[in-house]
Amino acid sequence: MQGAAGMIPQPETWLKKVSEIARGHGALLIADEVMTGFGRTNSKLKIINSKPPLFACRQENVQPDFLCLAKGLTGGYLPMAATLTTQKIFDAFLGEYREFKTFFHGHSYTGNQLGAAASLASLEILQSETSFRARKKLETNLRDELKSLWPLPNVGDIRQAGLIAGIELVRDWRTREPFDLLERAGIRVCEAMARRGVLTRPVGNVIVLMPPYCTNADQTKQIVGVLLKAITEIFHPKQKNKF
Repeated sequence: MQGAAGMIPQPETWLKKVSEIARGHGALLIADEVMTGFGRTNSKLKIINSKPPLFACRQENVQPDFLCLAKGLTGGYLPMAATLTTQKIFDAFLGEYREFKTFFHGHSYTGNQLGAAASLASLEILQSETSFRARKKLETNLRDELKSLWPLPNVGDIRQAGLIAGIELVRDWRTREPFDLLERAGIRVCEAMARRGVLTRPVGNVIVLMPPYCTNADQTKQIVGVLLKAITEIFHPKQKNKF
């Protein structure tokens, strides 16, 4: 799932082919799973050895050279991020002191004990079968609720990958004509949602929904229902009482 450009899912096998091309040219592959990691996109995968896979790149059996992680690492309770790499790359920075091979680029405030403790607890929960099944159920609930948005004339597309959804706002779904960014369509809809108690953000004219894993069925219904009301209020104010 490509996030910053508007929640655009890559076609199946795309990542695997990109990985093969990069490796064919001797390039290192970096997987940014800050948003997609820790089960956010791969709830369709089967449990392997009693532990559910947690990263999107594993959907196509891609092993990156670097894996960038954050957000879900602590479940949002504390700020924490990590960058994983292969043993081969790690060993490239090992040597005698006189060789000066150390990778000096780092952070002053690193290895926070509370963040690490929260991360370990979060990982234990995320890898449990109970958590895995709960994510699958939440994904199904979200997909079912999102269907209610299709009749709206200003919804041009609904893109979902696991528990990431992007609802694209357009001037007219028949032509897919976009709103000018100066009209702040996405921002106005999110402001209307906030007035009803649901906080999210747009990426341009795309409304992002990424519900926490603890979201229940009633809350999922409320989130999407509030989005429906907000879209109607902003673009069709005469019909807002209909909902």
